[in-house]
Amino acid sequence: MKRKYLIILSTVIGVVIIGLIFRFADIGQIFLQVKEIGFLGAGIFLVNAFLIILLSSLSWRIILKSCGFSPPFRDVLGAKIIGAMVSYLTPSMYIGGEPLRTYIISKKYKYPMAKIGASVIVDKFLELGAGLFFIYLGSILTLIEYKLPFQIYLALLIVNILFTLGMGLLLISFIFENRVFSKIANFLGRISILSKAMSKIKPYISEIENEIFLSFRQHRRETFTAFCLNLLAAFLIFLKPAIFFYFLGFIFRFSQLALVFALTHLILAFQLTPGALGIYELGAVGIYRIVGIGPDRALAFTLMIRFTDIIGVCIAVFLVIHFGLLRFRSEKKK
Repeated sequence: MKRKYLIILSTVIGVVIIGLIFRFADIGQIFLQVKEIGFLGAGIFLVNAFLIILLSSLSWRIILKSCGFSPPFRDVLGAKIIGAMVSYLTPSMYIGGEPLRTYIISKKYKYPMAKIGASVIVDKFLELGAGLFFIYLGSILTLIEYKLPFQIYLALLIVNILFTLGMGLLLISFIFENRVFSKIANFLGRISILSKAMSKIKPYISEIENEIFLSFRQHRRETFTAFCLNLLAAFLIFLKPAIFFYFLGFIFRFSQLALVFALTHLILAFQLTPGALGIYELGAVGIYRIVGIGPDRALAFTLMIRFTDIIGVCIAVFLVIHFGLLRFRSEKKK
């Protein structure tokens, strides 16, 4: 219940921020910029967004097949879209929909929940790793080519260090079979309030870890192929501003795209509202000003991003009904 109120409060805060931003912006100019990209520009932008989720779904299917599971690709894609939208709407750094897509595939095809969960963890790890590659690239080029306030340099440095430590420790754990999740569960099990719950899920955690280890030991070729697909998807995310602003007559240099990517994901790393609502718009105005793009155009770009997000949410709602996930909440409580 507390989480529900927190999400509502954060959403209200995001809406208020957006309201204030558009209150002081020229709304007519913003919509004019969106109109100027035309149907061709909008179509290419939407195709790019679809290719990103398509490549990400192909990556997960490769991981699933390496684990011995072959659900139809349409269901893998559907589960991926639902999971992505839940993560998008959850104020937690785009993480949150993974249990739901585990549930969808395992329940529909009677697959072991732990093994499907392991495939989801590996898939998410590869997705974050691919994004981190471009964040590093953008951070390096930003430090070399741009003179920015010291606070931004410091924030980039801290975020990169935290990401490196987190992803590095997980990678070492997966490769050398260091059961970090079991250790965390054992630690939490020592807390009297959590001991009973931890004792029930420890066997599942151990099984999940065994499957993860297989991906990095016996299925290395498939895991590497999945990572390459995630790199390509991350590159398409990298190109989003270039696609939109090309139709407005602005050509990005590679270093400018790298800077935009790095600073944008610095903002998204602290996603305190659903979909970084309001926070992303406010940050975009400052980020794009660095590369010579005014606030009207920057906000027009964020509108296009939100438009594609709304389409994704609508598709996800349809798929939730299709998969019969309205029962998920009641079954989860049981």
